[in-house]
Amino acid sequence: MRQYKIGILKIPEQLLGKILYDLNTDNIEELEFYMKKILEMEEWKKIIKKDSVICMKVNACHYEYYPGITNNLNVIYTIVSLLRDRVREVIIGESDLQRYDGMDALVGCGIKVAAEKAGAKVINFSKDDFIDVNINGKILKKMKMPETLVEADHFITIPLPKTHKLTTVSIGLKNQFGCIPRYDRLVYHKYLSDVLTDINDFLKPSIVITDGIVALEGDGPIAGVPKKLGILIASNNVLANDMVATEIMGFDWREIDHIRKAAERGIGPSSINEIEIVDEDLNSVKTVFEPPANDFISNGERWLLKHTLLSKIVYLSPLFTTMKRTAWTIRKISGYREDYEKDERMRELWGENYKKLI
Repeated sequence: MRQYKIGILKIPEQLLGKILYDLNTDNIEELEFYMKKILEMEEWKKIIKKDSVICMKVNACHYEYYPGITNNLNVIYTIVSLLRDRVREVIIGESDLQRYDGMDALVGCGIKVAAEKAGAKVINFSKDDFIDVNINGKILKKMKMPETLVEADHFITIPLPKTHKLTTVSIGLKNQFGCIPRYDRLVYHKYLSDVLTDINDFLKPSIVITDGIVALEGDGPIAGVPKKLGILIASNNVLANDMVATEIMGFDWREIDHIRKAAERGIGPSSINEIEIVDEDLNSVKTVFEPPANDFISNGERWLLKHTLLSKIVYLSPLFTTMKRTAWTIRKISGYREDYEKDERMRELWGENYKKLI
């Protein structure tokens, strides 16, 4: 039997429509059937021991709920509920973001309510007690990390499949960037691929559950367009998860720098041939994601984020709001904004809320 295992499960279209926004018991009971099934594919009860403490990293990268940008609330509720029936404690966390508090994001996007309703404790990693650890990575060495995260018996990560202007894709490996508790994580952007490998090799997620209910394509991880995907992916290895999810998104994992480096450093399989895929055939769920934008604005951001001091001036100061408005003005002149708005309206997932992102 292969060491690395991936479960892929399609969610019925009728259920997808129910769970996009409404956090109610009827929908959750139906989703629970599929969540149990995909966790059983991973033999999760052999991995997660009874009476253990679980720390989970969600994706709460915005202070409002946008399907595809932040986790589906029913997915979070269902995962926590299943775990709480077995373990002693489930703790969900997110770190501070560049311009707002991590707890404000967890509250604003609804994850805190969903998680606490299911019985989890919700924390801001950046406000936790810190302990000194030796990451022993290529870039990350000795540093302070959240005590709750480091001391937990198991770490579980709940990413979304997104495109990303810096890393092309943002899935499991990239989700752990938010475990670094400093708000100015942009200082690591010029070493990002190595940093992602360092932090994942240190944390070693026990289980990865990729929330593919709604994904994000285009100029992610925020200013992209939602894409209804309708799948769940579970894995016992974060690199295996990302290799398969990247292929599902229509990209070649070998061309994604941080995934390739993680494979070279041996934190998972060296090829998809080493992964056992259960339930759905990979080809049956493959699709095509619109890649990150390649216009003047996105190329400028890529250049900027390689220069730490300039990045701090633009992203961590009041100058950001002016720069953002200027960028969207340029995109309006170029025609990019019109295409973006038209594309989003056709998806009918965000309504007029997309205007808040631009």
